[in-house]
Amino acid sequence: MTQLPSILAAQSEFYDRAITTKAYLAYVRQHGIDVRRITDFAGATGLMEIVDCGNGRFDWTGLGISTTGFVCEAIDADGETVIDLVAWPIERPTQVMTMFGRAALLGLWEAVNPATFCLGKSLTMHRTTLEWLVAGCQGAAVVHSGRAAWAFLDIPGPIAARDRIHAAKLLDIARTVVDETQIVVATQRLARAA
Repeated sequence: MTQLPSILAAQSEFYDRAITTKAYLAYVRQHGIDVRRITDFAGATGLMEIVDCGNGRFDWTGLGISTTGFVCEAIDADGETVIDLVAWPIERPTQVMTMFGRAALLGLWEAVNPATFCLGKSLTMHRTTLEWLVAGCQGAAVVHSGRAAWAFLDIPGPIAARDRIHAAKLLDIARTVVDETQIVVATQRLARAA
């Protein structure tokens, strides 16, 4: 996918604004995020002021109340092209937003890579994007449920939910476009290791 000028402009502004601060370091330490492990998979990251624009979208400025958010890049299936910026308010990590509405999953390249499923392995699907970062960007996490349902079609193997409740949520997302037998629950041994 070719990057559009708007992505390039947003990335440039993100790089200019996303300086390492004490607040950023405190956030990554608090959540156990190893920045060295995530850089190749989540691109640039930072804590910045964001504005919720509604409909799961955010911007740097605009109408609405600004809040401090954690921002990272969403990388396409090729493992290198940035297709969107993803953010969530630091006090509400389940409220994930995108700048351009293009990202379905974080970890998309791993989700569609047949090597992920070698020897009967499953794709680990994390409950939240923050959980994905804490796991060193192993597996994937849903960014937008509507787009994720369609992305599930390109996943060539089983998806390991974190537990039965998470599996039910993934099934709800995928129900109209994916065979329900594709969602599996990780064994207790794997769940404890994660």
